[in-house]
Amino acid sequence: MNIKPYGVAVTDAIASGDLSRLKEAEAAAEAHLAQYGDVKTLLALLNVEIAKLEGGKS
Repeated sequence: MNIKPYGVAVTDAIASGDLSRLKEAEAAAEAHLAQYGDVKTLLALLNVEIAKLEGGKS
């Protein structure tokens, strides 16, 4: 897979209107979810741990 499942690559694939790019972006995003799960949830957990280590500082 050449497309990384991040916002710009996915947005560019959508804007291209190219079916093969869209399918490649879809496959990359699905593989990423299968391997890593929901990144948004993981980011929230990271933020909690960072806040703990920083002593609750924002």
